[in-house]
Amino acid sequence: MSNHEEIFPKIDAVIYLSYTSNSQKVALFCNEFLNYKLLEAAKADFNSPYNNVLLIYPVHSQDIPTNLYPLLKKIKCNRMIAIATYGRIKHGNSLYRLRYEFKLPLIGACYFPVRHSYLKNDTYEPNYGSLMPLLQRFQENDTKIIDIKRSKSTPGYRFFPKERAALSVKITFNSNKCISCNRCGLNCINHAIQNGKINHHNCISCLACLTHCPTKALDFKISKILKIYLKNQRSNSVEIYSE
Repeated sequence: MSNHEEIFPKIDAVIYLSYTSNSQKVALFCNEFLNYKLLEAAKADFNSPYNNVLLIYPVHSQDIPTNLYPLLKKIKCNRMIAIATYGRIKHGNSLYRLRYEFKLPLIGACYFPVRHSYLKNDTYEPNYGSLMPLLQRFQENDTKIIDIKRSKSTPGYRFFPKERAALSVKITFNSNKCISCNRCGLNCINHAIQNGKINHHNCISCLACLTHCPTKALDFKISKILKIYLKNQRSNSVEIYSE
């Protein structure tokens, strides 16, 4: 063992990105079992030496959220398991990209269905227990990198995700309900809102601002095209890759 490794031992961590609390709830459940260091992706130290990393993030426009790109390009770890949460319609190929484009050392991965952020009356309860066999992979000594197959996705889903989201979802603001606490701005990692006033150039319609608004001064409307898309059949099956 090098002196550097002795002074700076490698960290086991659960790193998560969560806009509307769906991915955060998954992270909290998983860490009850793993008892790793729990880190928000925006606050994670890219230069820290990691051992085991459980990465949890929401699929956005059937892809990896661009907020994760800096971490994915720099993070170094011995083994990783990735859980991509999605709204039970189409999850795209984000795990495939993690494995073959970002070349991360995935020993396990999962597309995990949760409530859809754009469905206001979605009462679906995720099956968190189904993740246990995947989490137990960290207790094994196996370092074999898994294979991940391409999945069906909407043609052109990689093009202009922010612009497509802006056309599909419009965030509304009721100034009469706003108490100027700026929790919306403090919790927007895209720096797209301050005290309810939206910078549409930066907004990706992730709805983090709505989640943290204590007075419900923020709401959203969806386009007719998105309404049609949301009527697609939903899947509640957990798709796990562990071999």
